[in-house]
Amino acid sequence: MHTKEFKSNLKATAELINKSQQIILACHMNPDGDSVGSMLGLGLGLMKLKKNVSMLCSDKIPTRYISLPKAKTVKQVFLKPVDLAISLDCASINQLPGIDKIFKQSKCIVEIDHHVYRDQFGDVQLVSEHTASVGEIVFDLLKELNIKLDRQIAECLLTSAIVETSSFSCAEVNKKTFETCAKLLETNVNFNSIAERYYWRKNLAAMCLTGLSFMRIKTAHHGKIVWSIIYKEDFKEHKGKQGDVDPVADDLLMLAGVEVSLFFREIDNNMLRVSLRSKGNIDVGYLATTYGGGGHDRVSSCRIHKTKTGIEHLIKQASLLVEKSKRF
Repeated sequence: MHTKEFKSNLKATAELINKSQQIILACHMNPDGDSVGSMLGLGLGLMKLKKNVSMLCSDKIPTRYISLPKAKTVKQVFLKPVDLAISLDCASINQLPGIDKIFKQSKCIVEIDHHVYRDQFGDVQLVSEHTASVGEIVFDLLKELNIKLDRQIAECLLTSAIVETSSFSCAEVNKKTFETCAKLLETNVNFNSIAERYYWRKNLAAMCLTGLSFMRIKTAHHGKIVWSIIYKEDFKEHKGKQGDVDPVADDLLMLAGVEVSLFFREIDNNMLRVSLRSKGNIDVGYLATTYGGGGHDRVSSCRIHKTKTGIEHLIKQASLLVEKSKRF
């Protein structure tokens, strides 16, 4: 059940959209299925209201999501002034590099998000921390705007839900998640096709890089922590992309006895992007914030410098979290 504050902000967001004509939507850098799906779903809905909608992302849309409706229209640059800027799945303005400028110049900013750890940057926060995916929040907003769902919108919002919940397996999944998906299925969207696309189909590069990640598995803290790493040369050798290894952090957590998984992947400027996952009451989201990252208590990410010391320090901090959890 949503709080009074959420319902009030839902109404305020709908009013802002109805009063605005030039609107931009933006998802975070290194976009995932939740950010892309929720942005495209909202964009398609606002087009039904005859709004001038532009959708932005600092990075290119990953190949696995490019077949979604309107995904090929997403831009990386936008120069015109806007009435309203809406961010989706962004816990901080820092997740909108380059795009943040047009946000700051817009008349009003709305944040649509569900992260626990976040830095507020908009005028209105349409945030529900206990909602499993941002796509569910967009569903509520479309309903508030009296926008009729169609198969294209449903495909985008189902992608958001399926990917963000790891095919409905995460702890945040609740009754409302299934009720929302049931309504989306009433459009006759092909659920099996969407599920297969994201969970039962991988390209050769993804298979090879995932296998390599498993080959490099190491454990710490008496087997309670598992970690692995992929380097830029690995991506180059197998002609892969960052998105090819997005599911690895979740896969690592399946190892018997493990309570925390850490997946390091090399990006630009001698940095490592770290995906953190946990079980039970171990709050890796808080750990990520100490490194300038964020997310949820069991699913989060951050960046660290590519050094042996840096990796060892993060693993040590994760070990302290595991120990702390045993005291409660």
